[in-house]
Amino acid sequence: MPESRYSATLVNGDKRRGRVVAARLAFSWLFSLLTFMLISASRADAKTPVEIFKEASRSIIVIKTYDDKGKLLSSGSGVVLNDDGDSVTNFHVIERAAKIVVHYDKKEYTATPRYVDRIRDVCSIKVPGLKAVPVTLAKNSQIEIGTTVYAIGSPMAVGLTFSNGMVSSLRETSGGHYIQFTAPISPGSSGGGLFDEEARLIGIPTYFINQGQLLNFALPVEWVVDLPRRHGAQVTAEIGVKRDDLYQQQTLAMEEKEDWLSQIQLGERWTKEFPSSVRAWELLGSAYANNGEFNKAIVAYRQAVTINPDSAQYWLELGLLFGKTGQRAEQADAYRASVHINPDYAGSWYNLAVVYRDASQFKQAIDASKQVIRINPAHVPALLIQGYAYGKLGQQVREIDAYLQALRIDEFSSDVYVCLGVAYSNVHREGDEVKAYEQALQVKPDDAAALFNLGHYYQEHGNKEKGMEYYSRLKSVDPAMAAIFFDDLTYRAYPSTVKQL
Repeated sequence: MPESRYSATLVNGDKRRGRVVAARLAFSWLFSLLTFMLISASRADAKTPVEIFKEASRSIIVIKTYDDKGKLLSSGSGVVLNDDGDSVTNFHVIERAAKIVVHYDKKEYTATPRYVDRIRDVCSIKVPGLKAVPVTLAKNSQIEIGTTVYAIGSPMAVGLTFSNGMVSSLRETSGGHYIQFTAPISPGSSGGGLFDEEARLIGIPTYFINQGQLLNFALPVEWVVDLPRRHGAQVTAEIGVKRDDLYQQQTLAMEEKEDWLSQIQLGERWTKEFPSSVRAWELLGSAYANNGEFNKAIVAYRQAVTINPDSAQYWLELGLLFGKTGQRAEQADAYRASVHINPDYAGSWYNLAVVYRDASQFKQAIDASKQVIRINPAHVPALLIQGYAYGKLGQQVREIDAYLQALRIDEFSSDVYVCLGVAYSNVHREGDEVKAYEQALQVKPDDAAALFNLGHYYQEHGNKEKGMEYYSRLKSVDPAMAAIFFDDLTYRAYPSTVKQL
């Protein structure tokens, strides 16, 4: 009898445990089902890459810049910000432009700069008549490492390209952070858009390092939002009176019309009425400089840095003016003051490297160019100065390495090929020398330095007929350089970007 009760107890216990297990299994199954449904719903709401491209690409423009003779300088990309056609891009895309042309939907538009922030390498342009879908801006504070991102741009101005990757690093900087990402980009992508999974703009791709396509960088979207404030921040901080504000508006209006004489007259009245207004002195100095009165511009900018000695930008402007008036020592001092205030200001470091190079202070030129590369690893002109300086110091291996590094960044630079050819000449690698010059001419058929050096090479090696062929081509491209062709057949010409600012 006890054995039967014991057996019955076991059976009843197993039944109770079975019901508990079954309940737990049912709950687990229900939880899994709900989780799956939530994930599925989330995935259903997320945009696909195809949808992201269709939506975001409507806001991408192609930008081409030209010099004052109508010669194409560069091409880049841009992003439309509003219904008026205002767009954002990198400042280096339009920096040297005499004319800016925007291409969108098989139409061309003439553009002009609007807000400029040289330090952050970002600017906006006005594109009258452009009707494009404005981009949606994200909040960069929501971006995390590992986030999926999409890059859209127009490399080499051959049409829009689309690539995906992820955020691999967030590099803190003043007012935001650089976004390091893995989506591949190429030359011409500068100024385009970096988008999140909702097709919102999170950054402006700015530069890349060609080795491995993993070191790509974008400026944060906060800097786009901050452009108008940065453009007029000092005025906002100073004015305090409506009269000063009126001077500001009138001066900027004259600046847009390039009416420098009227701007000078207004600036002189402004500085007399508000002698402590640093913006007044800056705009007066700018007007004098634009009118070619560089010594008067220096006086105005000196007053600006007296009021605000902590402005790296004002010291940079002073350095440029000292250079135009041949005051080399003062020029170097101004650039050194600029980088002392802002050690991450690549523009001032680069100009300082140029001053050192021109003064034959090649070790200092190398140090300054290395600072540029530290800030912007894709700065080709700094690498050209670095290579040139190494060559002058007799360090040919490092010279060649600097030029090869520049080619890994920009394989379409005729200047780099010419410099590489000169470096090969110095170590008697004649086959590589000729090949480098020929590659320069493939990229730019009218490259004067490449024509000069190839003509010299063939003259030196007894092939006078071929040497004269290149001389004839050079004469039609650059008569001044052709005039010195026969003076010294051992001389090799460097591109102007290496030898002058």
